[in-house]
Amino acid sequence: MVSGSTTYEQGRRVDIAVFDVDHTLLDGDCVLLLARTLHPMPSFLLRSLGLLPSLLAWSLGRCPTDRFKELFLARFILSSPPDPPHPRLMRLLSGEFSHRLVARLRPAALARLRWHQEQGHRVILCSASPRIVLQGLADRLGVEIVATELMAAEGRWLPKLQGANCKGPEKIRRLESYLGGLDSLRIEAYGDSKGDRELLKRADLPHYRSFLPTPTPYPQRRNS
Repeated sequence: MVSGSTTYEQGRRVDIAVFDVDHTLLDGDCVLLLARTLHPMPSFLLRSLGLLPSLLAWSLGRCPTDRFKELFLARFILSSPPDPPHPRLMRLLSGEFSHRLVARLRPAALARLRWHQEQGHRVILCSASPRIVLQGLADRLGVEIVATELMAAEGRWLPKLQGANCKGPEKIRRLESYLGGLDSLRIEAYGDSKGDRELLKRADLPHYRSFLPTPTPYPQRRNS
């Protein structure tokens, strides 16, 4: 790992570059893309019908995001018994699906990520999506990853979150745990939504929906 202390374009040191993934680095949502990959139409629509009550409850604030994510994973990705068989799913995630994610990377975001790597900065993906879905992409990009973790039993992943969903304040807690604290680090961060608010506000150089060199802070008044 590189701890980098290279000079930023405007003379400011950067130690860590942190990228949100869904709708920031990636054009789309990786979990939804995986569900569509595993269940093409009309299978996807048929499975979606059974999730509509939970989706409505979630949209009304009556179903926690963590719980809705577990229900989605159970219906589309990690059903029991595993559908598709677990070994084939894991091969898909590390192979073909990771290629699909690379193809969905935003050109400007990828160019910025590569710039950080060229400067010797330590690059970390920080996502609310499960690590197992994004590990193949992180490996292909040659970066580290901090993400939502899933429980496992008997060598298989389960549709159950291990700990909290990695979004909002949890992104800061996970990064602090992973890096052994943030106080001594100068952070440049990229995000697109309310789930990245705390990360962007903590960053020394925040980029809200932007990959230009000039920082763009998270809006003072924004609810989404």
